[in-house]
Amino acid sequence: MDMHRVSTAVAGFVRANACAAALGIAVALGGSDAHAQSERFDNFQMRKAIPTELKEVGPGLYFLYDDISSNSAFLVTDEGVLVVDTRQHPAHGRDLIERIRRITDKPIKWVVVTHAHGDHYYGNPAFKALGATIIAHRDTMAGMLINEQSEFRRRQRFFKSMNLDPGEVKTVLPDITFDSQLTLRLGGRTVEILHFGPGQNPGDTLVHFPHARAVYVGGPFARKNWSNMSFTPSVEGWIALLQRIAAMDVDRFLPGHGDVGDRQDLLDEAKLLADFQAEVKAAIARGVSKEEAVKTLRFPQYSHLRNYNRIDGFIEALYHLNTTGKPLFPYP
Repeated sequence: MDMHRVSTAVAGFVRANACAAALGIAVALGGSDAHAQSERFDNFQMRKAIPTELKEVGPGLYFLYDDISSNSAFLVTDEGVLVVDTRQHPAHGRDLIERIRRITDKPIKWVVVTHAHGDHYYGNPAFKALGATIIAHRDTMAGMLINEQSEFRRRQRFFKSMNLDPGEVKTVLPDITFDSQLTLRLGGRTVEILHFGPGQNPGDTLVHFPHARAVYVGGPFARKNWSNMSFTPSVEGWIALLQRIAAMDVDRFLPGHGDVGDRQDLLDEAKLLADFQAEVKAAIARGVSKEEAVKTLRFPQYSHLRNYNRIDGFIEALYHLNTTGKPLFPYP
C-alpha cells in the first residue's frame, strides 16, 4: 500500500472515538441538536423507485444502483475485495455483503467512505464485523463526528418507511484518514483514492479504478438529481471540481445517487449549479429577502430531476452561503 500524506494518527483516533461516544450519549439523552432543522433539507419522498440493480461496469468492478437510497461499488480481486460506501443502514450493509458473497468468497479488506452523509456509511458496522479496514478523508471523519446527531435525526423518516430499526445504527469511524491521495494495490489492481478539494462537502473523495476506466465520484455527482446544497463551502469550487472530474481519462462516472453517468452528465450538473447560483445571487443583488426568494425562484427547466421537491431548502442554503460566506450546515 502506498500512502501519500496519510495520517493514521492512533492517539487522535482514540480521541475521536471518545468524542463519538460522547455524541452518542447526547443522542440517547435527546440533547439539543444545532442542525435539527436539516431535516427539512432531506425530506424523504416515497415514490415509485427503479429496482435496485447490481451491474459489472469493468473487470471485477461492480456498481450497485439503489434509486431510492444511495449507491455503492466494489472491486473483486484474487486477493480480496474493496468496497466504496456501505449504504444507509446496517441491514443494507449486510445486503451488500450478501451480494458480494454471490460473486466471491474472498475477504472484504477495504472500505472507502466518500463523504460524511449517513446514507453512505451507516452500513459500516456490517463490514467492520468482518475485519475490513475503513478509509476516509480527514474532513469526512471530522464531519462524521461533528454531525453525528443531525445525520441520525435526518434519516428517521427513511428508516421508518423502510421498516429499518434505528437502534441498529451507530457511527463506525475510519481506521485510516488521508489528506490528498492514497494508492492501494489489491490483487494486481491499482485503486487511487483522491481528494481534489471540496465540492458538495469538504472531504469529497473520488475512487479511481484505472483498469476499468471508471471513477466513483460520490457526493459531488448525483446523475439527473438535485444534490443537497446545504453543506458546500463554495458552489464555484463544486463546479470546478465537476469540470476537473469530467476531464479525467475515464469512460464511466459512478455517482453517489443516480445511474452510471458519462462526461456530459457531470457537465450538466455543473450547469445546473451555475444556473442555480446565478439566480440566487441575482435575487440577493435585487434586495430580495430569503423568504421571498424561497417563494419565487422555481427553476422549471430542472423540475423533471429527482429531489426537485426539495428546492426550497436548497434556495435557503445558497442564500445563506452567499450572504454569510458559510455553508448552512458547516463541517468542519
